[in-house]
Amino acid sequence: MERISNIYFVPTPIGNMKDITLRALEVLKKSDIIYCEDTRNSSNLLKFHNIDTKLISYHKFNESERVAEIINNIKNGKIVSIISDAGMPIINDPGFVILQEVIKEGIAYEILPGACALVNGICGSGFDTTNFVYLGFVPKTNSEREKFFLNFKKMNVTGICYETPHRLLKTLEFLYKLFGNINVCVCRELTKLFEEYKRGSLEEVISYYKEKGVKGEIVLVIEKISEDEKEIDFEKEILNLKEEGYSNKDIVKMLKNNFNISKNEAYELVLNFENKGEI
Repeated sequence: MERISNIYFVPTPIGNMKDITLRALEVLKKSDIIYCEDTRNSSNLLKFHNIDTKLISYHKFNESERVAEIINNIKNGKIVSIISDAGMPIINDPGFVILQEVIKEGIAYEILPGACALVNGICGSGFDTTNFVYLGFVPKTNSEREKFFLNFKKMNVTGICYETPHRLLKTLEFLYKLFGNINVCVCRELTKLFEEYKRGSLEEVISYYKEKGVKGEIVLVIEKISEDEKEIDFEKEILNLKEEGYSNKDIVKMLKNNFNISKNEAYELVLNFENKGEI
């Protein structure tokens, strides 16, 4: 017997219009209202699959305002579906606020399985999928990025995050300064015509995208960072930081945080570097 729900959270294709389940199409067809991020984008999907259900905008700027309307429609017997422009609602897309209210109201709901970029990314990266963590979008400021990636390293798992094309190179270069030449996979334009998995060391991937340029939707997968790292060339690290204009105090702090050494050890490394007359 089919389960009866009042509201459905329906994943939509992340690129290829055909990547949607039969059940998702059935739900969208039987819905009285579909709440979506952008009615223009969603109307293209519905038209492709011959669905004429009413669309109403539901995005991060009006999400809170729509909650009462959606709850009222459900209580009046309407079948409601929530979709995003691409992929699974709620994951970095609208849906969380209404889901919380639905749970509070004791309303039956269903989350349909389907397309999700982070799943394609981790599977296509070729990295270990035994344990992995989804990190969300990479922060914009350097201080937030440093904390973000250092916390990830401590987890000792494969990491998946989303990044914008215009910030990708900056993030890759930041990772290189923080962890050295680790392995990553840039998953670009997943399921679309120009789908690409660029896997390799940071030096290789940075060089590739500096020459080619970066376009499209990006999923960045970072291979688990082993604690059994090769011997660190501290003199090279200090020299690089000096050339970037960091003070000795800043360098001591960065060595301590980045390489899990004591403050005294970091201070002595910087002092020895100075005494050797490297600068």
